[in-house]
Amino acid sequence: MKLTPWIAAGALVAATLLTPAANAAGIVNGSFETGDFTGWVPNEVSYPVYIVTSPVQDGAYAAQIAGYASGPDTLSQTVATTLGQTYTLSFWYWQDGGTPNGFDASWNGTSVFSQVDIAGGTNVAYEHVAVSVVGTGSDLLRFTAYNDPAFTYVDNVSLSVPEPASWAMMLAGFGGMGMALRARRRKVAAA
Repeated sequence: MKLTPWIAAGALVAATLLTPAANAAGIVNGSFETGDFTGWVPNEVSYPVYIVTSPVQDGAYAAQIAGYASGPDTLSQTVATTLGQTYTLSFWYWQDGGTPNGFDASWNGTSVFSQVDIAGGTNVAYEHVAVSVVGTGSDLLRFTAYNDPAFTYVDNVSLSVPEPASWAMMLAGFGGMGMALRARRRKVAAA
């Protein structure tokens, strides 16, 4: 099958638009599946930070951050991003136990998600959070947690580029143009 110049151009544009965005950034060891803190910097202020096998949201491991209200613990990672690119930061967390407790996710020192005195317990499941952040080239993601009577867990942390619906429409348009040109050539060849 011979590709027309329009179909080839459409494929080239689609590959150019989609490939760099998918590979522009990434969280290292976001599900803690190395069984350690590879890629992360734990800061144990008032209680040890651990890799645990239960409870987990995905895979075999998760991170446990405890800390006390008087000295919250942190878990951070510096992420390479593209300057000005909007990303979706996604993670799952579980705030276990009673109060006082608090959990904060920050991007370059600005809080993007925060909860205080979350009602929790052993019957509560992981909760999903997805927020938009903008890359500066090198960005600091930090989770800060305290939970005086129990623990906080984090799992399945990821950073992705949202796919605009216009890209899908553009690809459909290129496909339609290719089909129209092909039909036109068949019509001309038959005449």
